[in-house]
Amino acid sequence: MRLSMWQRRSRRWKVGVPGLALMLVAAATVSCSAPAEPTAGTAGAGAGTLSLGVVGSTKDMLYPYAPQQTISEEVLWQNTLDQLTSYAPDGSITYALAESMTPNKSLDVWTVKLRPDVKLHSGKTFGADDVIFSVKSLLTEEGYPFAANLDFVKPDGQKKIDDLTVEFRLKRPFGPFPAAWAYTAFKMIGAGSTKDKVDGTGPFTVKSFSPGAQAVLERYDAYWGEKPKFGTLNVHFFQEQTAITNALRGGQINVAPSVPFSDAKALEAAGVKVLKSDSMNVLSLDMRTDVPPFNDNRVREAMKLIADREQIASNAFGGFAKPANDYNGASASCPAPDVPQRAQDIARAKRLLAEAGKSDLKVELVTDGAFPGMMELAQLFAQQAGEAGVTVTVRKMDVATLLNKWLEWPFIINITSSPMINAITDHLLPNGGNNAAHFDDPEFKKIAGDLFASSDTSRQCGDIQKLQKIQWERGGNLIAVTSQDLTLHTADVRGLQPDLFGRSAFRYGGVSVG
Repeated sequence: MRLSMWQRRSRRWKVGVPGLALMLVAAATVSCSAPAEPTAGTAGAGAGTLSLGVVGSTKDMLYPYAPQQTISEEVLWQNTLDQLTSYAPDGSITYALAESMTPNKSLDVWTVKLRPDVKLHSGKTFGADDVIFSVKSLLTEEGYPFAANLDFVKPDGQKKIDDLTVEFRLKRPFGPFPAAWAYTAFKMIGAGSTKDKVDGTGPFTVKSFSPGAQAVLERYDAYWGEKPKFGTLNVHFFQEQTAITNALRGGQINVAPSVPFSDAKALEAAGVKVLKSDSMNVLSLDMRTDVPPFNDNRVREAMKLIADREQIASNAFGGFAKPANDYNGASASCPAPDVPQRAQDIARAKRLLAEAGKSDLKVELVTDGAFPGMMELAQLFAQQAGEAGVTVTVRKMDVATLLNKWLEWPFIINITSSPMINAITDHLLPNGGNNAAHFDDPEFKKIAGDLFASSDTSRQCGDIQKLQKIQWERGGNLIAVTSQDLTLHTADVRGLQPDLFGRSAFRYGGVSVG
């Protein structure tokens, strides 16, 4: 995660919208979408209860700067907290708690103006003190893996100009500043919040929370944005996807963001509604490049050549996917890098393994199976590997067990839905909280540094292509397909929207039940 595990693994492509285009917000003038107008009172004050089912963990927290991040935590944070900027469902960056972000000419000082009249759940007004508290907390929290994504920010580099203005003095120039804060991990909390009591600004407050069992959230009628049209959100936490399928089929829940692709068509035939979204979701078989056998790029390339991508798309993902090419950001608005599409080549894979002295390679592939397609991908790839004489043993474990050794597993199924700006910092640079491949490439780091320090869009496109080519040539990520996102819901749930980042099942502005 881990988005994530959801956005952290980052757990979580609409051509021409996300990717590098989202990075190009930081020229002399920032071009985020204008903040949405508050809609208090316009969404209706309906009652009713929506019940959501997700895979959960007994280690889940309401506090957002946690050492692990799971989809169940993201559901809670998405509905109780907000960010300075955020990604809209279509992939564009929008202002949220921030109203504007303006750089100086050298891009190393940014002035952030906040939205006025935003109320915390405590009743206090959200302002500059809360931003400064949040930034310092997330940068200094012990064990918080995503602080590295903001390594250009000084923990004490924020200055209050007035109640609604904060000045950020950075360690170095950083052009894509607004995009960085749109990353789902960087939620804002009220000053004085603790791990046991979090003060948020989101559309729901917490009535009760039992990690691994259930959370009950109640609509916050003073919310600054578009409210849900129902009063209570029950979040049920399950241990595996099949239990979610059964709960949806049996009427225990209304909405499910995570069911096996193989179940979707049968549920649809039984009357369950299926919302399909183009998606940035990418499942990646990550190989640790710093330990044997994957510290030899010949072995990594052989594993990539083993994958039959068409078969994976049709069999593991039920046709709700298309072949990918072992690099992130395939939907960037810049041209694709000049590399061939990889296809299965068992003969070449065998030659590379023989050259590396690994003809009888045996490896273990671990997954928690928390997202659709994970187990199916693992099992099918293990079958394909056998054609090359490689023995892949699939090991499924619960979320907590996998997270206990996060970033230690030599071969693991990871997930991201991040645009390229976040994928670089989170998945592909040495200190990234989601760099399960432990990728540490000097040329890649230098080009990434040039990219972040620039606001020239042409140069950025050139840099991104270079980074993608390096990842394709010697990265530790086997990215076989990109998949659609499926949200399943009962017919009485109305208003859910397609979302590139896999959030359709838990973004509830304007959503009604009954």
